[in-house]
Amino acid sequence: MSAGRCSALAATHVVALILTLAAAPLGAQTTIGLRAGVGAATLSGDGSGARSGSAFDGPRYGIVPGIDAGIPLSGGLSVRIGIGLAQKGGATDVPPSITASRSFVESVAELDYLQFSTLLRASADAEEGRLNFGVLAGPYVAFNYSCNVAVTIVEPPPIRPPAPPGVPNRAAAGGMRIAPDPGVACGEDGSSDVRSSDFGLAFGGGFEVKLSDSLSLAFDLIYAMGLSEIDDEGNRNQHVALQSGLVFAIG
Repeated sequence: MSAGRCSALAATHVVALILTLAAAPLGAQTTIGLRAGVGAATLSGDGSGARSGSAFDGPRYGIVPGIDAGIPLSGGLSVRIGIGLAQKGGATDVPPSITASRSFVESVAELDYLQFSTLLRASADAEEGRLNFGVLAGPYVAFNYSCNVAVTIVEPPPIRPPAPPGVPNRAAAGGMRIAPDPGVACGEDGSSDVRSSDFGLAFGGGFEVKLSDSLSLAFDLIYAMGLSEIDDEGNRNQHVALQSGLVFAIG
């Protein structure tokens, strides 16, 4: 995606926020949410190119902080416009039959994004308004600011001879010996170059617990399904995030 189109998409989100604020019904409460959590990311696709020789179908875990504005529309419908950081990518999934007996190579695609989203939220109250449950769905666009492929060579521990009967085996149990490699930036040393942007659909659900008239505690589970190919190998981002945070009513 070109830089011009990326800028246009970002501008679209800003315009959407302004128009939604202008259209918000009088007397309704606009909210500001501060959220953080953990995410698990994988790359879909055959992953058969020069980058790794195998699919990045194992998870890469990372933090998912963000801030959003919730603008009421009508009834239990609102729109949540957010910006946050998303650590995406994936890791090679090495079969246990290999890890248990021989040296192998692990690689992790570390793709970090600044992500914008516009999610519609349909909600309903419970427990006399103390609980609020909702489902969310909408598009997102993300801009890559860091990309690296980290490689680690993992070797099995040395085989220890059995100790004679009655003599304790005092050899260190130890785990696998790991020889780290600094890795390479995307597009170098034969690795695939990653495009500067990603877009797709996000959907999920969650609930809010009202602590006071202007403060709630929120929990959300969001799945982001990438629709754009992020490299020449046809990979797409897949990301699941579990977040919690505080929601402040400002209207």
